[in-house]
Amino acid sequence: MKWADWTSFVLGFWLIVAPFALAYAGVTTAVYKDVVLGILIAALALWRAVGAETPGMASVSWLVAAGGLWVLIAPFVLGYMAATVAVYNDVIVGLAVAILGAWRGLSHGPGAMPRMQAHH
Repeated sequence: MKWADWTSFVLGFWLIVAPFALAYAGVTTAVYKDVVLGILIAALALWRAVGAETPGMASVSWLVAAGGLWVLIAPFVLGYMAATVAVYNDVIVGLAVAILGAWRGLSHGPGAMPRMQAHH
């Protein structure tokens, strides 16, 4: 399931470059939020991707999910809904990161479902 962490890492990196690649660099609030959250999500997802599978790593996944959730709701809370490209990008990326982070948090955290093992 490391692919989910690497996907979140790529999405975090995308948030850093998106304001410039999608030409909404003039929307200051969206730029600052995307760059800061992009760095945070990418760093946490990288830590999760290369770190050992310990029970405490579930907390890192939940931080990634929380970052994704903030990216998802930020356009509405911070009031840059008129910048439709930024809004679409944040909603799509935020939703993906929140789902991936929560999935990883649930798969290894308290109450996680046990893995099926093949019997030989």
